[in-house]
Amino acid sequence: MMGFLQQRRFVCRALVVFACALTSACSHQDRMKPVIDAYEAGNYPRATDALVPLLKDRRDSEKGRTIYELEAGAIYATSGDLAKSIASFGSADERMWKYLDDSAEVRISEQAVAILSNQTIINYFGRTYDRIMCSTYQALNHLAQANLDAAGVSLRRAYEWQRDAVAKNTKEIEALQEKAAENSSAHNYDSARAMEDTQFKSGLDSAYGPLREMKGYTEYAIPYSTYLQALQFQLTGRPEAIAEATVAFRRVAGMLSASDRMYALEDAAIAEAAAGGAALPPTVYVLFETGMGPWLKELRIDIPLFMQAVPYVGAAFPVLKFKDGAVTGFTARANGQSYASSMLTDMDRVVADEFNQRLPAIITLTLVSSATKAVATYFAQQQAQSRGGNAALFIAIAGAIYQVSTNSADLRIWLTLPKQVLYARFPAPANGRFELDLGDGQRIGPIAVESTGTTIVHLRSPRMGVVPVVRTMHFAVK
Repeated sequence: MMGFLQQRRFVCRALVVFACALTSACSHQDRMKPVIDAYEAGNYPRATDALVPLLKDRRDSEKGRTIYELEAGAIYATSGDLAKSIASFGSADERMWKYLDDSAEVRISEQAVAILSNQTIINYFGRTYDRIMCSTYQALNHLAQANLDAAGVSLRRAYEWQRDAVAKNTKEIEALQEKAAENSSAHNYDSARAMEDTQFKSGLDSAYGPLREMKGYTEYAIPYSTYLQALQFQLTGRPEAIAEATVAFRRVAGMLSASDRMYALEDAAIAEAAAGGAALPPTVYVLFETGMGPWLKELRIDIPLFMQAVPYVGAAFPVLKFKDGAVTGFTARANGQSYASSMLTDMDRVVADEFNQRLPAIITLTLVSSATKAVATYFAQQQAQSRGGNAALFIAIAGAIYQVSTNSADLRIWLTLPKQVLYARFPAPANGRFELDLGDGQRIGPIAVESTGTTIVHLRSPRMGVVPVVRTMHFAVK
């Protein structure tokens, strides 16, 4: 039987958790909605204004600061404030790097402790693609300032993130699953048996079935980042760096489908010739970020409790969702010729692949957390009812509060990432201009470029019908 002091502890814990829940009752999607609505509409100043309070919210400053700095970096870059973008990405990188250097065990233990509440209470330290794209965007900012050396540092950082993920992620995910299983045993809940429950399996298949088929690129690589690194190598003009560019371009080609690798293969051939002493031809590279990346939705799925009185209880799981509305392609028109775009990176695939890798641990942790709280609440209420009086009602209410307020999925995800990155390459036009015909019917241009050297034209459009933001970066041949 639960003694009075135990009852009081339970009530106090429930009320404390409820108080904490009240301070963060809105999900990450709710808090970000004004920001994303403005960003998707192409109103970047309004998006910035809506994001500033989230950056200043001290209650969320540690656990959610990294994700807000990533969002800020992307939004500031799109609105043309490179200084603030560089500062925001620098802050996010510092936070992620420091957390990574601590210990995988620290993160695993932190996530396991969240079983008493939910995964939203832990610090967001970034996914592998967050880290790679943070460094990639920082490199773009430096390229926009014609700072090749700084861009090179950021792109090496992106590659280091990738290598670190290959070395650590599998072990970390396995360790997290082991920790979840240990907690399952410690709380006398058979999560393995639950995974075999027909009703629960049906709920999981409905929520995650199609998603499980989505695969990313080789060993956490993001072709977009590797392609930019190849360009940076090439732009230095150093023969040894141009040789590295040849390898990087070929690596990109190997990640792409047969229909999308033509430009990368041609780049590799040009770089190989340049490494042997040939001159680099005047060239325009178009990089077009289109659409909006995935988001997370909370979905209630019934989990088994293996109790006759309460056979099932609803638990909150995060489900990855994808946005439509991206420009599906473009055609560049220059030199009297047409150059159709190809897919450089499918960010939906990148995000889905890492989500799928972590999904088994997420499911187990959610199972144990939700079941433990539901069973504890049930027995506390039963004990209280046997005593009767006001205490019974108080404990019943506190138990319900505890269970409901902590049954939330972690919906934090970098929302301003693009859905896709498209690319094209063509000889620099002699008249110094070209146009883009977008798949949504828009015509962009004429865009002014130099007829000599190398020009990178970067575009960002969050959805069809929104005029893309254009950044042009020119580099003389060295």
